[in-house]
Parts: sequence; C-alpha cells; structure tokens
Amino acid sequence: MPKKSNNAQNWLSLINIDNVYSSDKQRQALSLFAMIAIAIVVLSMLVILNYDVYSPILTISLILVNITITSSTLYFIKTGKLEVVALISMGIVFIMCIALTYTGGKEDTGLYWLMFYPVVSFASLGAKHGTWLGSCLLVCCTFILYGPDIGQVNYPEVEKSRFLAAFTLVFVFSFIGEYFRHKSHMDIAGITLEQTQDAYTDQLTGGANRRFITSHFLKLVDENPHEYLPFSILLLDLDNFKAMNDTYGHDFGDTVLIEFTKLLESQFPSSAVKARYGGEEFVVILPNERSQRAAKLADKFRNHVSEHVILTSDKAKVAFTCSIGVAQVNNVAEYDNELKKADEYLYLAKEQGRNKVMSAHS
Repeated sequence: MPKKSNNAQNWLSLINIDNVYSSDKQRQALSLFAMIAIAIVVLSMLVILNYDVYSPILTISLILVNITITSSTLYFIKTGKLEVVALISMGIVFIMCIALTYTGGKEDTGLYWLMFYPVVSFASLGAKHGTWLGSCLLVCCTFILYGPDIGQVNYPEVEKSRFLAAFTLVFVFSFIGEYFRHKSHMDIAGITLEQTQDAYTDQLTGGANRRFITSHFLKLVDENPHEYLPFSILLLDLDNFKAMNDTYGHDFGDTVLIEFTKLLESQFPSSAVKARYGGEEFVVILPNERSQRAAKLADKFRNHVSEHVILTSDKAKVAFTCSIGVAQVNNVAEYDNELKKADEYLYLAKEQGRNKVMSAHS
C-alpha cells in the first residue's frame, strides 16, 4: 500500500469506528446503572429496617447517597454524560463506604459491604479512575482501622487484617482484569480502524476511494448536516489519458494519476474531500460551498493543472489537462442526482474541447 502524505491524513481523520467504542460505553453504562439500581433498593431497605439501629451519621449518609445517585441517573438521561455521572456516583458511594467503615454499620458488619467497590469502580470508570478511587478507599480505611481514635468503631484485630487482605486481593485482581480487558479492546479497535482505512483507500494513489464517499462520508453528512451542507461536487477527468498511456506506457499513466492526486491535495482546502472515483476520474467535495464559488475554484485548479508538466523516464516533458463538471448538493438524498448532473456537465466540457469547467453557471 502506498505511503500516505500528511495532507492525505485529512480524509482519514473523518473515518471513525464509533460502533466499536459505543459497545464499550454500553458495557460501562450497564455496569454503572446495575450498581445504581441495586444500591437504591438495598440502601432504601437498610434505612427503612435499621434507622433505629444505625447511627445518625450512617443513616443520613445512606439517604444522601440514594438522593445523589438518583439525581445522577436523571442527569445522565438528560445529558448522556456517562463519565461525569459515573465519577459522581462512585464518589458518593466512596463517601458511604467511609461512613460504613467509621460507624461499623449494623453489628459491625459494614466492612463486608466495601468488597464490591473495586469491581464496580473498575467496570464503570476504567483502570485509571478505578485505581485512584480504589487506592484512596484502601488508604482511608487503613487509617480508620489502624489510626488514632477519632470516635470510630473498634473492630477486632483479626477482622481488620482479614478485611484489608481480602479488599486488596479484590482490588488487585479487578485492576488486572480491567487493564487487560481495556488493552485488548483498544488493540481490536486499532485493527478495526486500520482495516476500515485500508478499505477506503485507493491502492495506487493513497487517497480516498469511491467507497469512502458512498459508504462513510455521506453517513457523516446525514448525521451532521450543519457541518457539511450545502456542498459542491466536482467531477474531474484527465483529458486524453488513454493516449498518454498508449504513448508513454502504463507506468507513466500511474505516475500521472499519483501526481494529479497530489495536485488535488495541494490546491484544494484541507476541508475538501478528494477521492479517486475510478480510472482517470476523480471527485472533490467542497463542504459548505455553493456551486458558483466551487466553479471558480475548479477553474483555478484546471488552470494550475494545465501549467503543470511531468517528466517521462527519458526526461521528456509532458503536459496534461483535465475537464471538470460542478453541481451542488443541498441534502444527502440529492447526492446521486447531483452526481449525475456533475457527470453531464463533465461530458459537456469534453464535448466543447476539453480543459474546461462546466456548471449551471457556465
């Protein structure tokens, strides 16, 4: 596969694999909201059944946790900001875990409720944030269990050491599982992106191919019309290309196609999408550009091409020209019809002597 130039990276940046990343977001969301649903039910039952047993600090903490995570769920429904909701929810649960450790909960069983925290924090926040929260919780619990007396419950020594050992094991293995799961996911995502880019790349020129336009770019336009519409289509065709092939050979013809692709990249804006549509035919899409101005840009490019020369293997200078048809797309549904119009204008340019730009404004 040809090496891609820096300019060629512009169109590659439009390629995304959102379906791969969205599946991981769905997993994170499912883990988080499963925890939230269970937490709301369990904490409500604990408050209802044990309000007369729990210390006021613990009871208030449990109620505040329920209110906060319920509010976070509503916030997510409104905004879709999963990471923010996950951080808020796990931060509130973190505070609840500290309160459980400090007060002991019912009959000093509060420590047992902390074991789920590393699993859920890694599943909903990932390795980085999960490590920070899990480590902080471990440090805070160690301080409460072995630090100075500040009014906390007094656990038996065996209970404290067993808890810290068990919590550390859960934390370490949860981290290992999440770290390598994420690494594998990113490796798969990288391979998928590379394969997708290869599928949309013209193997000779290293630029975009027709499939990129029809299978990917038009979907982007449909999803984000304000970023692209209206756009102009330039259909370009190298004049007398077959004659050049017959005269100078197919290797020289390939050189012309590659050189022409470089001219497209250098002469049109970086926001423009340039693709080889097949043979010696190319297409340029100018986002947020109406056909009248697009025709002027096309004519400037046509003139630049006509002044360009390529050396053959025996150092002979060969000039070439192109003909261009221009049309305007106002919505995605019009694309095929407007492409046909651009093709008709291109044919008209050929009929009128080649090396011309034709459009509705000609």
